[in-house]
Amino acid sequence: MARIKDPLFGKIPKPVPLRNAPLVRTLGQATFPKIVKISEERYIGDFQEAIRDDYPHLQRDNIQSVEVNVDESGMQHQTTETVVWRFFDLERIIRVSLGTSSITLETAKYLSRNDFMERLKTVLEALSLTIKPAVVIRVGFRYVDRIEGKKNLESLAKLIRPELLNVLQPHLLQHIEFSMNDITCQTKEGRLIVRYGMVPPKFTHDTDVALAVECPSWVLDIDSFSTKCEGREFEPDFLCKELNKVAARAYAFFRWSITDEFLQHYG
Repeated sequence: MARIKDPLFGKIPKPVPLRNAPLVRTLGQATFPKIVKISEERYIGDFQEAIRDDYPHLQRDNIQSVEVNVDESGMQHQTTETVVWRFFDLERIIRVSLGTSSITLETAKYLSRNDFMERLKTVLEALSLTIKPAVVIRVGFRYVDRIEGKKNLESLAKLIRPELLNVLQPHLLQHIEFSMNDITCQTKEGRLIVRYGMVPPKFTHDTDVALAVECPSWVLDIDSFSTKCEGREFEPDFLCKELNKVAARAYAFFRWSITDEFLQHYG
């Protein structure tokens, strides 16, 4: 199969379904101007009711973050707390996260882009009808793959293109404990942030999207997003079209990163 020449601006390849894909997490997100009332439980009741058949479990998370402000007196650190509402499906595999300025759908059991986008559209429609964000700021789509197991890692040079392996060569691999790289690049749709590399046992590059495993692993985390829709009306059909574009670009980079043997190896 011919390799994609330009994964950032070139043609999107036709999807190749993989029965045993090493995909550990898929996320789709839309952000909007902050709606403070989302933090209040009584304010999200209508939204919960709209999606409760599919996502019956509700959980409240208080997320702490540190804001850094610089003024005439110097640098000031301020700790803030944000409420994020988590809605889970019956098996707690699919999660909807509603914050004061974003809505996210994520799953550890990805079937296809069409299936995922249908679910995401339902969630966006529910949010549009109940919370009613006025405009959108950005949309994004993220794929997180992880290769683990001694035999798979020993075959990295056959599965992953050399541009992403650097020093992770067969004769050195067993001696390397940690090697992570970050790249940010422009794309036809917006931007792409990619994190990839080898991580040790019981370590994760992002606790929110990938649980740590007991063995060494190689991670490929592709985050594709666009701000070209900023200021447009928060309309679910339009948002899904934009999300599909950035998802396709993330897939293009994934296909550029792997070999034909990867496709065969994972079905």
